[in-house]
Amino acid sequence: MITITIYKTKEQINGFIVEGHSGYAEEGSDIVCASVSILSYTALNAMNLVAGVSPEFISYEVDEETGFMNMRTLKVNDKTDVIYRNFMVGIELLLEDYSDYITLKFEEV
Repeated sequence: MITITIYKTKEQINGFIVEGHSGYAEEGSDIVCASVSILSYTALNAMNLVAGVSPEFISYEVDEETGFMNMRTLKVNDKTDVIYRNFMVGIELLLEDYSDYITLKFEEV
């Protein structure tokens, strides 16, 4: 099971944690893990390339073996919020068909 926690304030999202593997299929053939991975890495890379947030203002840790990514932006703006919301939309769409393999929760910070 992949657990995704979205960190947010009352106004904006400022990070997320992805933990675990889905168990949907064997490694290398797991479309659920691959989908969550591409959404996560796209969000991470878009912070600098699209939102203009300097790498020193992005805190992240990745362990692909355990399926772990923790990402937070130390500076947020309207573009970072859109990137995080886009990530969330992708996860919610995956949940429509793969809710046995993904859990989404929110934590106010």
